Amino acid sequence: MDRSLPPTLRLDSKKIKRIREEKGLTQLYVATVIGVTIDTISRWENKRYPSVKRENALKLADTLEVPVEDILEDIGDDTARTQGEQGYTGQEGPSTAPSCHNTCVENGLRNAILIGTLALLFGVGGLVLGYFFFRPSNLSIDISAVRFLPSRCAPGSLFPVLVRVDINPATKRTILVKEDIPQILKVTKAVPRYTSVKKGILKWIYQGDTTDLKFVYIARMPPSAQEGKRLRFKGTVTVKTSQTVNVTVGGNNCVVSSPFYWADKNGDNRIDDEEILDAYELLAGVNGMKGILKEVENLWAAGQYKWDRATKRFVPIKESQ
Repeated sequence: MDRSLPPTLRLDSKKIKRIREEKGLTQLYVATVIGVTIDTISRWENKRYPSVKRENALKLADTLEVPVEDILEDIGDDTARTQGEQGYTGQEGPSTAPSCHNTCVENGLRNAILIGTLALLFGVGGLVLGYFFFRPSNLSIDISAVRFLPSRCAPGSLFPVLVRVDINPATKRTILVKEDIPQILKVTKAVPRYTSVKKGILKWIYQGDTTDLKFVYIARMPPSAQEGKRLRFKGTVTVKTSQTVNVTVGGNNCVVSSPFYWADKNGDNRIDDEEILDAYELLAGVNGMKGILKEVENLWAAGQYKWDRATKRFVPIKESQ
């Protein structure tokens, strides 16, 4: 660990998000490598945790494969200017009554200071009013929309999809979340329930706080889907401010039909400890997910599994067999 750095460091949220997306890394991957939650990564990228411990900053830099300086804020020279703040330091003369000249100078200085102060107040007031009445709307809102989608799923089996939305500053808003999914997929559940669905397009209209929103739906891969078939997703989040703002949903956008369970990220026919933790992290706090999480538990507890093509089911296999 670099001990030359201070105990806490200020992260540059925009740099972190840009580097992560350029390298094609998900928030879930970064969180898993560092050993923190997805929520923590989101807060780092949205500047809700501007200062972090030195060790976490170094871990984040290692995960993103960049020097730690590349993810820190650029700190300018803010050396305090003290000249003139400590009063008059010249040599005092004899104690005599002030002359008319000195009195006039003092009065002039007081008047100049008063006029300068009033001008400053009016100037600041004008800037504040201008900011609130004429500021561009895109400077007042920060929208993050990411999709968490398994990379593979077996024909005929279920898999979850999560769209996470985070809008800052946190306030009550009305938003529209739209997911355009392959029409051959059947959606069996959505939390919260979608407002409408038509021709493979799911829509949610949400009103309320817009921090850490989760829109989850469970889809079924068609039993007839050929192995290797790629299904692509796309989505948008629309927010109404002084104007309409549309944001494309990022994250994974493709799932492949293959004989593996959705939580088996590396395709080794087992759910290891890291993968079950990822599954719980993904669906934590979402109502109605007990059934799919129970299935993950059963395969994790068994140690291994196999895909039965005849019954279109995953069969747990004890490691001792």
